[in-house]
Amino acid sequence: MTTARDEEAASHVPAGPTPASGSEAATTPGYFPRLLSAAAHVKHIASDSALDRFGLNQGSFHLLGCLASAAATEAELAKATGQSSTATRVHLLQLQSSGYSARDESGIWSVTDAGLKAMECADLAQAEATLDVDDSQELRQALSSLISSLGLEQPEGGTQKKP
Repeated sequence: MTTARDEEAASHVPAGPTPASGSEAATTPGYFPRLLSAAAHVKHIASDSALDRFGLNQGSFHLLGCLASAAATEAELAKATGQSSTATRVHLLQLQSSGYSARDESGIWSVTDAGLKAMECADLAQAEATLDVDDSQELRQALSSLISSLGLEQPEGGTQKKP
């Protein structure tokens, strides 16, 4: 025997998140956070791939940037990057073996000309990978649709026409 309460519950759509799908409306709760997460993930993968071409990763690239700012000891670099002393040492030795950094007799590390060139090239490669239309066209369209549906204005220089 069913009660009036059971019938009422059966007639309502259950509350909660709707599963993600390609045809999901941009107004569905949770769509915006998932879209931002996907954008960040695509950017992170593209960035890692670009750095890998130069024998770098996020940690070693950040460390190389610190060295480009100023020569420093391992301890100073560990503190500046927030990495453990072990991770800093591993990255420094990898950078040294790649010819990107050097240590003098007093233990001060510095970036080499090759390291500066690698940083410059890696920066450009990361920017290029982020702008790669073939890998992220669907994501770009979804973001554009979301921005349009929210009525957000384009930053100065944007190409979106106002209604």
